[in-house]
Amino acid sequence: MKRHEDSLPARSLTQLELKRFQREGLLTDFQLYSAERAEAIRVALRNVLSHPSTAPCHQALQPEQRLAFDRHLDRRLVYELCTLPQILRPITQILGNDVMLFRTQFFEKPPHGLEIPWHQESYFWGVEGGFVTMWLAVDDAIPENGAMRVITGSHSDTREHLPIPPDSNYWSTFTRAAIPRESDRIVDCSMPAGHFMLFDDLLHNSPSNSTALPRLSFTARYARPDFARVHDHADYPDQGCVMVSGHKRNSGLRFLSPPDSGPGLAAVWALPEAV
Repeated sequence: MKRHEDSLPARSLTQLELKRFQREGLLTDFQLYSAERAEAIRVALRNVLSHPSTAPCHQALQPEQRLAFDRHLDRRLVYELCTLPQILRPITQILGNDVMLFRTQFFEKPPHGLEIPWHQESYFWGVEGGFVTMWLAVDDAIPENGAMRVITGSHSDTREHLPIPPDSNYWSTFTRAAIPRESDRIVDCSMPAGHFMLFDDLLHNSPSNSTALPRLSFTARYARPDFARVHDHADYPDQGCVMVSGHKRNSGLRFLSPPDSGPGLAAVWALPEAV
């Protein structure tokens, strides 16, 4: 059986990359797993999405709300993906050794799915940065199926978000959106399945999916354990964080243990004859 530690080697960021992240808020060209493993991971993650979370902290939510959010608290596979060294090594270089995982989410853009407007998490969360987002392409992300776009350098401040007119052709969960400036540098973040990027609190959006196939992606958000007000805007009362590197110190936040349920990466990446 193949072990999940046998995945692609982790690389350290150069000083130039660290300075670029501070300046632009974006680093790309990371690969989490090989193209040969992409289908197995895709099938396993879609299986996760087909069953609501059984985590105790999620039981107050409606079943449909327990599908896409914070499955790192429920499924071992999702937790292990979020803690692979290919992600944690650059994350700890950016944030320091003490790092917590405080939120994850699946994004499935259905066939002909609508555009997600330009927005920043800091506007809705009421915080001024302090976190890093890992965005993973579970399916190939291309312009035609709504690959992410970001505005580099926009993490320097939180932009104004204006009300969205009711007749706009945007994803229905958004009621406010930011408007890019003429001087903004918009970067297309198309990438093959199994690749990921890291970004700061950048303005980002996702164009409509003009294809007949769904496009699945996954995000994980990391911060130091003193990240301000992480639970003030929680989607549910018992939300907790998971330490993934170093120590929680005296942060005052609620911390939970990693989950044991479901197969881990070793089982998903096992050779067919070893399953």
